[in-house]
Amino acid sequence: MNTATGIFFTWLLGLIFVVGGIVFMVFLPQNNLLFGLPYLVVGALLCYGAFRLQMSAKKKAALAATDDDPARTDA
Repeated sequence: MNTATGIFFTWLLGLIFVVGGIVFMVFLPQNNLLFGLPYLVVGALLCYGAFRLQMSAKKKAALAATDDDPARTDA
């Protein structure tokens, strides 16, 4: 899912998981790491994946912009 909407919702879901993990670790009286760490790790992975998707989309757009050069004759 490389669309802008997909990247946005991946960021959103990742941030929800990160915030939820932090809230679990701070406010749960017992077993806070048991519940908080998995949420934090999943959120961090989702945010990293969204970041990588953004970078690959930017690279692909930049490559497409340079491929439209009308001065090229090697086609």
